[in-house]
Amino acid sequence: MSSMFRTQRAKIAAIAGSALLAAVSFAGTAQAMPSDHPNYDEYCTPEQVDVTIGPLDHAMMHEGGDVRFTAKPGASCLLGGAPGLEFLDVQGNSAHIPTTRPSGGAEDVRIDEDHPATAAFSYPVTDPNTGNSIPGATPGGVEISFPGPVAPYAVTLPWNGATVPGPVTITNINPAPQP
Repeated sequence: MSSMFRTQRAKIAAIAGSALLAAVSFAGTAQAMPSDHPNYDEYCTPEQVDVTIGPLDHAMMHEGGDVRFTAKPGASCLLGGAPGLEFLDVQGNSAHIPTTRPSGGAEDVRIDEDHPATAAFSYPVTDPNTGNSIPGATPGGVEISFPGPVAPYAVTLPWNGATVPGPVTITNINPAPQP
């Protein structure tokens, strides 16, 4: 057998072996299922909760907001972790503004109509070295993903017209302060 045929057979064997290895690896990968999470059926859905964005006190060289989750009358449900934020352009496409969420350490928060929950977000607007404004996109809306074990729900809200340079940092959900 010529060396050219041996080389071709070796390449085919390597490709087939790689495909087999990938198939075996994929078959062993478990997908997160709702039944894998205790109390999954108690996590909030958009039908149970009103979501709003409120102003946040402006910190030095930063602006931001407060995502507030308030249960509708008679509803009681759980949220846990940090909500996802995806800023959208005026056509509803991603504005590609990066968002940073905390990793781990989140506790579930039960909300009802008398006990809302909030997560604060902020982003830099002034360059600390020059004192100049940081340019950025002006979103048309923001998609907020509900915090929870698999985050299957999201709502889209209009944005207030402010420029968002990014990156945006958001906190884990916490019980809202009581008046």
